[in-house]
Amino acid sequence: MKRTIQILFWLSLVTALVVFLLRRGRNQEEPTEKQELTPAAGTFPVPALARVPPPAFVTPDAGSAPPPVDPETAAEAALMKQVRDNYRSNPAKAIEAAREARQRFGDSRNSDERDSFLVQAYLNLHDTTAARAEMPYYYQHHPHGRWGDYLFALTNVGPNSPP
Repeated sequence: MKRTIQILFWLSLVTALVVFLLRRGRNQEEPTEKQELTPAAGTFPVPALARVPPPAFVTPDAGSAPPPVDPETAAEAALMKQVRDNYRSNPAKAIEAAREARQRFGDSRNSDERDSFLVQAYLNLHDTTAARAEMPYYYQHHPHGRWGDYLFALTNVGPNSPP
């Protein structure tokens, strides 16, 4: 029995040493970013690409007119600002603004953020029932939304939760 334990110990030690050396050898063979690849015999070296500077942004002249602003975009931006500014301090006002924006603009580019703030505003009012009731709408309209995991952590309502 003692001899079997010794044999197993030495076999595991040798195996660990072999694995360590093989992994170490693999890591040394892969070139790092700082190491340059040496060209094989008969091939030409690849020229280094020059770094391209970032584009220079042209500022408009003082006398030029500002770009035209779409009134719908401005109205949505104003409502989104109300939602963002009030979802913690005045959640009732944020809910009202979010509902108005949802009715007027539907699935716009701000709808994911707007609907998440709507749920958070209900939670800030301590109305978890209303917040949980908004979650199926969120998952239906934003199945891969940025806020889905966060809202799930807050409400414990997932995309496949029973009604």
